[in-house]
Amino acid sequence: MQQFSTTGSEIRDAATAAAFSLDAFDHEAARRDGWVISDCGNYRDDAPHIELQKFDNPEQGPPKFHDDREAWAHVVARARAGSALHIRALDLVDRRERFAIEAAFGPW
Repeated sequence: MQQFSTTGSEIRDAATAAAFSLDAFDHEAARRDGWVISDCGNYRDDAPHIELQKFDNPEQGPPKFHDDREAWAHVVARARAGSALHIRALDLVDRRERFAIEAAFGPW
């Protein structure tokens, strides 16, 4: 598989990202931490559209993060500290989402 790099972090192409199974990800642990990995279908070019978003469930009280950007900052910080859950989450997001997260918070 072809890999790309921006500012030191690997960026997997859409085919590689799609190969990672969202089913195997610990979604419950992510929700407890205040964020989720969301499968948003596909972009117009058929590339996978997978985002990291704040978890917002009114039944569980106010969200931990004000917006997705705060959730991104948290996940990047924990990934830099070596958390396998957070590293895995950043591996799962699609290429466009990863570019946006890296542009905002740098490599991890």
